[in-house]
Amino acid sequence: MINIPSKTKLAFILFLAIIILFTRGSHFLTELSLPDASLISFLILGILSPSLILFVLFFILGSLIDFGSAIFDVSKGFYLSNGYWGLIPAYYVMFISGQLIESKNFLSKINLYLIILFGSTTLAFIISTNTYYMFSGRFGNPSLLESILQGWNYYPGYLMPNIIYGLIFYGIYKLNIKKYFLKLI
Repeated sequence: MINIPSKTKLAFILFLAIIILFTRGSHFLTELSLPDASLISFLILGILSPSLILFVLFFILGSLIDFGSAIFDVSKGFYLSNGYWGLIPAYYVMFISGQLIESKNFLSKINLYLIILFGSTTLAFIISTNTYYMFSGRFGNPSLLESILQGWNYYPGYLMPNIIYGLIFYGIYKLNIKKYFLKLI
């Protein structure tokens, strides 16, 4: 089990919210050109806090950013459709994967951590991409196979930033998060 003081966990959770604010795609801060860190934020949230309430609050935060951006610039709301709600199970996959990492102490074993990170990110990609293609109403009525084939070219751009962010988190954890994290923010 990860033994992190409550104040450090709280600081890290607030830091995750700030990261979502600054990296969330298609909003007024996108000009910073940082890849979206929402997925990895949900994984880390699952590691640090098993609270379903925090999961819901983080999803609401992301939704407020997305819908708020669409109010200011309609073109940024293109992906806001019935397919948008596929993000809930995609983010939940990341959240419960974080809980698994924490409960089994997989942060002490990088190979197991990377397997969970890779697998959960891939599953989240399949869920979010396919729900968008199948339920957005913008692509006709594709089958599951057709939606997988249409969205697959986006997979590397979806996977790599999350693996990099996951490795950054792992590095911070290995540097002894209890001592160093508060100095980083």
